[in-house]
Amino acid sequence: LTPIQLVEDVLVGGGVVVSNVTYTGDTDAIGSFNGVSTNLGLGSGIVLTTGTVLNTASGGLFGGQEGPHGPNDTGSAGTDNGAAGYQPLTDIAAEDTHNAAVLEFDFVPQSDTVRFKYVFGSEEYPEFVDAGFNDVFAFFISGPGFGGTFNMATIPGTGGTPVTIDNVNDNVNSA
Repeated sequence: LTPIQLVEDVLVGGGVVVSNVTYTGDTDAIGSFNGVSTNLGLGSGIVLTTGTVLNTASGGLFGGQEGPHGPNDTGSAGTDNGAAGYQPLTDIAAEDTHNAAVLEFDFVPQSDTVRFKYVFGSEEYPEFVDAGFNDVFAFFISGPGFGGTFNMATIPGTGGTPVTIDNVNDNVNSA
């Protein structure tokens, strides 16, 4: 599916008008998923990754599976897709970012409530926590009533701590 189809057909529900969908990143770093028979907590949705969404076993750089597999039981699983980083994520992570997947769109809800659910995961757990690599997720929103751009992806109860592997791991915010 194209990024436009993913947003219109997978991400948003009824009562939402979507426009200006743009995607920046590797074409294999965006896709959809079915999480019905998993413990993910989401029945379906869009996946954005710093690697690939392709469920392949190419024997490539890391000698095995590339893409969203589990369990993560090897220290160097995944793939580097060669995409550029993204400055707003670099600012949050306080580390250079690479392989960014950025999905942007405008939307107008037909009601007074908007909800998005997300799950953050990283192949960098646990070996790269506090080791100079800080995978990060952000969900930026702007528009009337926000006074600029606001990152909605923060850890509950922390006063706005962003979602990164250094901030959510076995030692910090593990719940």
